[in-house]
Amino acid sequence: MKKLIIILLTFFSANSIMASEFEELDKPPEGAYKGQMLLGGFVCAGIPFGELITAEDDFLAGNIYELSSGTWKELIVNHLAFDMGISFEYMPIDHLGAKGRLRYTSIVQRTAFGRENENWNERLFRLFSITLGPSFHLTKRKQWDITLTPELGYGLGSYEPTPIAARLIENYDNTGAVDISCFFFASELNLTIYFSGGLFMSLGAEYTYYPLSFSISNPLTQPPPDTGNGKTYTADSGGSLQTISLNISVGYAFLN
Repeated sequence: MKKLIIILLTFFSANSIMASEFEELDKPPEGAYKGQMLLGGFVCAGIPFGELITAEDDFLAGNIYELSSGTWKELIVNHLAFDMGISFEYMPIDHLGAKGRLRYTSIVQRTAFGRENENWNERLFRLFSITLGPSFHLTKRKQWDITLTPELGYGLGSYEPTPIAARLIENYDNTGAVDISCFFFASELNLTIYFSGGLFMSLGAEYTYYPLSFSISNPLTQPPPDTGNGKTYTADSGGSLQTISLNISVGYAFLN
């Protein structure tokens, strides 16, 4: 009889615990509002452009590379930008938050010889940075939200001009990677969906502008036209680098 009572008590206790958990899951999402903190991680992938990317394309224009198959291809490259990091936001009032991000940025240069041929990847740019800025929220305590966040950032990293040229053009060598530090501007526009229990997910777009400055003691010039195209790198003192990326983030919202 005692065993039966214990079993019944255990059964009803488990039922009540499960019921309370399901009730917690059934609570509607609370959205963004005063006093809330949002902690998450994000990844971005996009396309870089600007003066430095144009300088890379111009420097390679006219070069022909012999593949292992015995065919010749024009030396054309593509550029891809990747970001990842963590973000934290605190909302002192409704519709407005203060947001900071720690992020790692990498821009890769890749040959465009086609899928049927071997291709090479080289890193053009990398940056470890922190950004800060206000985050403007369209809604209050809704399951969905649209946010606009302009940010000012500072980062440390490196930039290697003409990395693919240095690898594939005979008798040409660049100066290697140069250390850089810079202030930059970023702006992101996100659609955020809040789920029960505090989970949120965001999808959006991001624009960044990096004004880079570096000094190369000897201007980068390809060999004479019999092996290269004789061109000189036009951005040896620096220039603008910009990216437009898709942004995906996932995190947790909780109260202060």
